[in-house]
Amino acid sequence: MSKARVNSSRLNDTIQSTCTKWGAIQDSTGMRRLTLSADDKGVRDWLVEECKSLGCSIKVDEMGNIFAIRPGLDPSRHAIAMGSHLDTQPAGGRYDGILGVIAALEVLRTLNDSNVTTTCPLALVDWTNEEGARFPGAMMSSGVWSGKSITPLEACHEIIDVEGVSMKSALKDIGYLGDTPCSHEANPLECHFELHIEQGPELEKTGKSIGVVTAVQGMKWFAIRVTGVEGHSGTTPMPARSDALVTASRLIAAVRDAAKATGLGVATVGVIKSDTSSQATIPAGVDFIIDVRCSTDEMVDELSASILESFDKIITEEDNGTKYVVQRTWGLPESIFHPDCIDAVRRAATEEVGEDQIMDMKSRAGHDSAWTSRVVPTSMIFVPSKDGVSHNPNEYTSPEHCALGAQALLDAVLHYDEMVSRSSQ
Repeated sequence: MSKARVNSSRLNDTIQSTCTKWGAIQDSTGMRRLTLSADDKGVRDWLVEECKSLGCSIKVDEMGNIFAIRPGLDPSRHAIAMGSHLDTQPAGGRYDGILGVIAALEVLRTLNDSNVTTTCPLALVDWTNEEGARFPGAMMSSGVWSGKSITPLEACHEIIDVEGVSMKSALKDIGYLGDTPCSHEANPLECHFELHIEQGPELEKTGKSIGVVTAVQGMKWFAIRVTGVEGHSGTTPMPARSDALVTASRLIAAVRDAAKATGLGVATVGVIKSDTSSQATIPAGVDFIIDVRCSTDEMVDELSASILESFDKIITEEDNGTKYVVQRTWGLPESIFHPDCIDAVRRAATEEVGEDQIMDMKSRAGHDSAWTSRVVPTSMIFVPSKDGVSHNPNEYTSPEHCALGAQALLDAVLHYDEMVSRSSQ
């Protein structure tokens, strides 16, 4: 094993400088770098040039995923990937996803500085539209690459943003509609490692330094459409009303109540839209989206069923002509990570901080690694998030923990490469 050490100052300076230049929210440490925007193009162009300067070849696939490949001694092997994303929420922070990509770049820089050559090629991967903030559908492009998502390439290309711009058009506009097939079969990887902030409080609360991620919990999204009868707010008597918004408000509260009552997991409504949005009109239609997340797929299904059962009771109680329909719009099955990758991360973390400073964890948030794990060996590394905050301008992970995570990423990759080298002898 090499004793190559990441450069903490360089890593932090790169995070801060690129975030300041592309997507910074004015007078804030927050970020608004929506996927395939001008700011996303800027940071992508910069990343490609940086990787080329390190001797990497570049592939861009049909979903805009960037693969920067550093050659290895055995060109017959697939690349060991270090992947995450550079896009953010509309008001996000500087570490969610961004740390994973910039840390992967720091690994490549460090290996070049130390003249270390691996057996396998190494790939830095920037996955497109992980957040799903501009084009609905989280972890979209890694899902297409895996071939396991319910939304295939063509359907993703047709998804539009709030301005009516399709994803395919946005890819063309910024020059990242690549010709490499977005497929793990046509563009395979040896394995996938991802460094990420925890996005939760457990590491900080327990005083641990590194999380060894063994799985990602299951998730499903449901689009709910509530309908009633539009009417005048001043002339329609209260007993005669079929108010979709009132019924929707009861259904939304029931989402929270079902999650609390069952204890199976969490359920959230974060998007609500009324057809009319007029003060003087009784709404005839309301749309909202439910996000259900539990440790296992079975628990996701059980909590989802409980929510819909409570919906039926509410509709019966209202007895005013309001109705609802439900459509499953997105899902991510529970993802179990590969023992070889978990072992590589655990060895790297133990060597760096000792067994008492690491924690085995299941991710409660979705990540691109959840999709890659369906088709290649995968694991993740977590580092602490201050106060467990993410998807927020106050998101923060210290430079020391960023560097610690990057070092664990480097060493995990080298451990895995060493295992591959031994197995091929």
